[in-house]
Amino acid sequence: PFSNGDDHLLKALDMQKDGGSIVCLLNAETIKNPYSNSRKVLVQKLNDLDAKIEYIENAFINAENKTGVEVALIKIFIPETEKPSYIFEELMNEEKYNEETQVSEYQLIKDDLVEEIVRQYQIEVKAGIRLINEYQAMRPHILRDFDEKSCYNKPILELKLNDCERSLTINNYVCKTRYKYWQALFNNPKFTEKLTSNLIREYSNRIEELQNYDFSVYNIYQIKIEMSKNIIKGVEDTIIKLFDELSYQNHWHDETSKNIHYFNGWKTNKAWYINKRVIIPYMNAFNDWNGSFEPGYKVLNKLRDIEKILNYLDGNRTLDVDLEEVLKLAQADNRTTKIPLKYFNITFYKKGTCHIEFTNLELLKKFNIYGCQNKGWLPPSYGKKTYNEMDIAEQEVVNEFEGKESYNDTFINKNYYITKTEDLLLIGVD
Repeated sequence: PFSNGDDHLLKALDMQKDGGSIVCLLNAETIKNPYSNSRKVLVQKLNDLDAKIEYIENAFINAENKTGVEVALIKIFIPETEKPSYIFEELMNEEKYNEETQVSEYQLIKDDLVEEIVRQYQIEVKAGIRLINEYQAMRPHILRDFDEKSCYNKPILELKLNDCERSLTINNYVCKTRYKYWQALFNNPKFTEKLTSNLIREYSNRIEELQNYDFSVYNIYQIKIEMSKNIIKGVEDTIIKLFDELSYQNHWHDETSKNIHYFNGWKTNKAWYINKRVIIPYMNAFNDWNGSFEPGYKVLNKLRDIEKILNYLDGNRTLDVDLEEVLKLAQADNRTTKIPLKYFNITFYKKGTCHIEFTNLELLKKFNIYGCQNKGWLPPSYGKKTYNEMDIAEQEVVNEFEGKESYNDTFINKNYYITKTEDLLLIGVD
């Protein structure tokens, strides 16, 4: 609007201060009569920027709403400023933060995984920025033609991002590099060892968002704080999900219906627990082409999830077994039956199923108690009263669930068999 064109042009100059072009049609009076402070500032800036001004009289004399006002056609080119990207400021702040909190951060991050990957990220970012700056400085000297003003004259050598949607800028390069490192972090088993698969997926889906945040020790620690808040609910949901999967979710299939044992439950006729032997359908551990045994990613992911959940319930009582190493040896020997893992033996069949036989029956019992209590299928008095103190209805549920003798063992060892999710995390995998 002509009435306050000086304000609009000053705003445009501010928006383009880092480089760019502006073409503005302005009331000539704004420049020729700089009576206000904003007009004086504008005239000074136009002089400083060597703006090209063309005055046009009667420019709108033939318009629908005729006016004889004189206008100024202003063309401004602002060279691109050579200054560090905003990431440099963050890096500087981060370096200052590291100097001030070196001791506390060392205590927060007990291993050097995070510090090492952040150090590698910083080196890669700085190297890439130097390369981009050097390329931009060399562009005028490596043109195809001596006509520098030709819009078709491109450099003989080309440097670009491996992303067809983004132009080569420092910020875009840093964004892509952040994405790479955030993704690497959440693909690192050492960093995600306490995360269940659903939480890993949740954080992996946030990488697009995380690429907008600096990949620093401080920010990674903030993510770890957030993860610790979510992990209790995530572990509980995952344990119950596996409990459901190994029981009723496969009951429709004749073979997998053998996974479960039914009992009446507390005020419900739809209660069950997991048997010693369970069958997971459609794991496809055999090569479709030659019928050879070859554990695929679906098999490995499912077995990892089961083992991770049992790790929480076990509380580090059982010696570790390298799941992937055992399966590699089994594959090398073409062995498909009774392959011994940490908590169970597994057998693969060519029809696509994986059979699991639990070898740690105390842990299986704890798993069943945890699942049934969270489902509300066991009386509230379970683990709080002795068998003889229970009323007849409560005793009937216990009889169908495990029997009097087993419950007496549960009651005596209730600190092991009956536990809350928070307690599992305190004794979980380190």
